[in-house]
Amino acid sequence: MKRVLCLSLLLGAICLSSSTFAQKKIGHINLDSLLKAMPQSDSARKVGQNYYQQLSSTIQSMQDELQKKYKEYQDNQAIYTELVKQTKQQELQDLNQRIQNFQQQAQTSLQKFNDSITRPIITLAKNAIKAVATEKGYEYILDTSTGVVLYFENSDDVFALVADKLGLKAKSSAPSKGK
Repeated sequence: MKRVLCLSLLLGAICLSSSTFAQKKIGHINLDSLLKAMPQSDSARKVGQNYYQQLSSTIQSMQDELQKKYKEYQDNQAIYTELVKQTKQQELQDLNQRIQNFQQQAQTSLQKFNDSITRPIITLAKNAIKAVATEKGYEYILDTSTGVVLYFENSDDVFALVADKLGLKAKSSAPSKGK
């Protein structure tokens, strides 16, 4: 009997301690809101817009040139010889193809450029989140801006803590209880 009682107490203690260890401290943050609150994001957005404007201006110049040459071709088509017509048509097709190629390359270049200027900002935010998680004992920090977290009940919004870590004057990004 004494042996059964000791075994029961030991099992009870193990169950009690394992349920204590099983509870994990969970927090959440809206990463998009944090990134928008960071002054570096405004600077990056302006630099990205300037880069976009440069590319857009080049495309517009190329399209203007195409329109000018096409109008010239239409205006003079009746007086062109067959060889000149073919040459002008080929020139228009080549210019149109160059514009399309440039647009594709510009889109890829813009995406890479934006990634390169935002990556350090995202890294800074994630490092601050990791630091807060470590300091405050969080085992999980969920990003509510991705839409993956549809419900959270027992988690803390760590937005203010991370904003403070980054030196931002910001308030909570989401309600404290999710639905």
